[in-house]
Amino acid sequence: MEATRQLYWNIDEKSTMYIFALIAFLIFIIGIIKKVRNWQQGRPIRYDNLLLRFKTFFSAVFKHDEDVFRAPYRRFMHLGIFYGFIILTFGTVVIAIQDHFGIPVFYGKKYLVLSLLLDLFGLMAMIGIVMAAYKRYIHIRDSENDTYDDAVVLILVFSILFSGFVLEGLRIYSTDDPWAWWSPVGLLFSKITQVIGLSARSASVVHASLWYLHMFLTFGLIAYIPYSKLFHMLSSPLSIFLRSYSQIGALTPVDFPLTEFNNIGAGHLKEFSKKQLLELDACISCLRCQKGCPANMSGAPLTPRDVIQDLKKHAGKKNKDPIIDRVISRETLWSCTTCGLCEIKCPIYIEHVKRIVDMRRSLAAYDQGLPPEVQKIFNNISESGNPWGKPKESMVFYSSENSPVPVLSEEKETDILYWVGCFGSYESRNQKVSQAMFNILEKAGVNYAILGEEENCCGDSVRRLGNEKLFQNLAFKNVETLNRYKFKTILTHCPHCYNTLKNDYPQFGGHYHVMHHSEYLLELIKSEKITLKGSVNSKVTLHDPCYLGRYNSIYDAPREVLNSVPGLEMIEMRNNRTYAFCCGAGGGRVWLGDYGKKSVHGILVRKAMKTEADILASACSLCLTTLSGAISGHNGDMQSMDIAEIVNSAL
Repeated sequence: MEATRQLYWNIDEKSTMYIFALIAFLIFIIGIIKKVRNWQQGRPIRYDNLLLRFKTFFSAVFKHDEDVFRAPYRRFMHLGIFYGFIILTFGTVVIAIQDHFGIPVFYGKKYLVLSLLLDLFGLMAMIGIVMAAYKRYIHIRDSENDTYDDAVVLILVFSILFSGFVLEGLRIYSTDDPWAWWSPVGLLFSKITQVIGLSARSASVVHASLWYLHMFLTFGLIAYIPYSKLFHMLSSPLSIFLRSYSQIGALTPVDFPLTEFNNIGAGHLKEFSKKQLLELDACISCLRCQKGCPANMSGAPLTPRDVIQDLKKHAGKKNKDPIIDRVISRETLWSCTTCGLCEIKCPIYIEHVKRIVDMRRSLAAYDQGLPPEVQKIFNNISESGNPWGKPKESMVFYSSENSPVPVLSEEKETDILYWVGCFGSYESRNQKVSQAMFNILEKAGVNYAILGEEENCCGDSVRRLGNEKLFQNLAFKNVETLNRYKFKTILTHCPHCYNTLKNDYPQFGGHYHVMHHSEYLLELIKSEKITLKGSVNSKVTLHDPCYLGRYNSIYDAPREVLNSVPGLEMIEMRNNRTYAFCCGAGGGRVWLGDYGKKSVHGILVRKAMKTEADILASACSLCLTTLSGAISGHNGDMQSMDIAEIVNSAL
């Protein structure tokens, strides 16, 4: 006798199944259509690199690679559920093919192998559900993150799997299936039925009743998918496929020149892109983005997850109300430091920074309720070219020989154009860094010059605070100035200037070779143009600036520079490199007061002090300013220094 089993054993009427199936799939399709229509109201998106996208998509979906599932527990849990349902769905399709078309695909070795696979993978799925429930409700109890939907999904899926195995056990028990060993989990349940002492007739009655319940739950799950967290099975992979391959923290592109200033930003849902609206449904509320968020840790009213989830709830309502104040508060928007850690941590590549800046842009476009400090910064930069509104005459620099630093308007041509930046030009703490760099360049015999009074704010804070019009004016003016001169490289010690000059200015015709001073200092050391003779007998820990590290992947250069200093001992902070904590100054936050109970830079300094280092080194103008102030407030022995100051002290 060839191995097989009777399809729909003990079930006399299948018409009920088809009715429920039709209803379930209609509800499912209606839900999908509603979701897609919500996405379609957004602005168009552009994407390329199809081959790379498909490669990333299949790797993330079918391999569950580490970019998506970084913890082994979660990876195994999700793999069990994912492949369990893949095989169970495949088995259902095979049965349907044989039942409807009479093709004998559920016979012989094929039947035995498939029976074994269905049991094993069904068991894997059930174990995965148990692991998920343990993780959510026992291991890490977070009642604020619990939702009714989470519980329904877990209970519903587990009930379907469990009832399926009970049904199989009852069938094996009642029919004395000769091929039962190929269905080991079902065989186990049949043994339990036998131990209970259920009669064959009673088992048959229970089986028939349970089959209809199992069917109802299964089709109910299918109908529920578009309206539940389970919809991420479709939306999350799609979000991964459509992910942006631009740098972390990249903003929504804006046309140049800007003709319709009021037509930028996102004050309503339809003003987000289709991808940004898709992300609302792709978010699985895993809270990774929240862990380490500097604004959230300081007690400010910003949680990246909540921004997404609140917008998602708003998208589910039939209204065209504005977002800001009704869905997302202004305080929430101004709390963001644009550090990009949330985007690094998100397993499905949701772009939180882009969304927040888009909403800021809508406020700036209509000049609606900007904080007084922000408006003041805009006015100062617009009138004087720097955030403090200081006169250009205060930009006076001298070299190590007390002679004025060469200015490009007089030199006409140079190898290195040193972009001093607003902080390096006007802020007293960073002026010392500028002076250290001038001294290093002089001793290295570098042919360099500065723009002097022709240098204006690069516009980094302006753009991330949402004022695209002022940013474009600054960018156009600076590019026009730079393009008048001949130079090989722009050098700057500010990562915010570096990021803007390198990544933003090409849109405005500014195509330059830009180097951060950590890279250039390392180059000078390796080429032996400078020799570090003095010993700095201290312990140092390095803070990775967000706009240098996460935004531009420069991690090794500042470390190699510090390791080149004789006598200096490097001690790494627990959170470093890609996962480094923010100083709290980015995204224009340096100009705003604290929205939280604690200061972000204070949290970072406390993290640094745990290393017991003597020096907290940084490679960023904004970080140096905030960290120097935070350290002085802690009355500790640690001092904050830029890597250029440390190198200069060792010359």
